Amino acid sequence: MAEDVPILKKKPRSSPNSFSSELTVLSQIMREQMLHDTRFKDKQCDIQDRKLDLLEKELVIRMEALKVEAEHKRMQFKADLLQLLKEGVSQEVIDNLLPINN
Repeated sequence: MAEDVPILKKKPRSSPNSFSSELTVLSQIMREQMLHDTRFKDKQCDIQDRKLDLLEKELVIRMEALKVEAEHKRMQFKADLLQLLKEGVSQEVIDNLLPINN
């Protein structure tokens, strides 16, 4: 019956030098991982900075487009008023069409 009982064997203890060596390797791996993480985060920040820069440029372009559109409408309004004058519409009627400026 004693033959059926499993025998537990002790693992040989690591020598202090072996433990120190493993710790050094682990430390180096952790250092490399931290460097990779830092580079990755730097690249993420660069990408976010570029996105913000592009959004700012897009806003500037949209504002310019809106200014051009507003100027175009203002000029079209003036042209329409001049056309009304040319067609004989009275100045009083045209004045009533003008927006009130404070």
